[in-house]
Amino acid sequence: MPLLIPSPKYPGKEIDIYLQPLVDELKELWNVGVHTYDSVSGEYFQLRASLLWTINDFPAYGDLSGWSTKGYQACPICKKDISSFGIRGKISFIGHRRYLPENRSWRRSKQHDGKLNIDLLQLQ
Repeated sequence: MPLLIPSPKYPGKEIDIYLQPLVDELKELWNVGVHTYDSVSGEYFQLRASLLWTINDFPAYGDLSGWSTKGYQACPICKKDISSFGIRGKISFIGHRRYLPENRSWRRSKQHDGKLNIDLLQLQ
């Protein structure tokens, strides 16, 4: 559905009004299902389905998920544990070396900001 709305005047956060019919149909498909014929067994059965994932760019990810992908807490993976600061009117994100393996030499390098990054990623 988001592919149907790729214009400069895209709905952004107001995409909910366009997605609501899709969400309603997905709920019905999961809860009630669709009466379907299986040609191999020759019987009817109730087919249920769900949406597993979507593929979109980062701004569309924010619009669909409701997560703000702008500002100091823009990373949906880091959530509240973000190392970000303002610099000359822009927001800079640091601390991404914590996602590297512990034995990776870049993780201990001081070349980025002059500091060691020994934070371990806290997966929940």
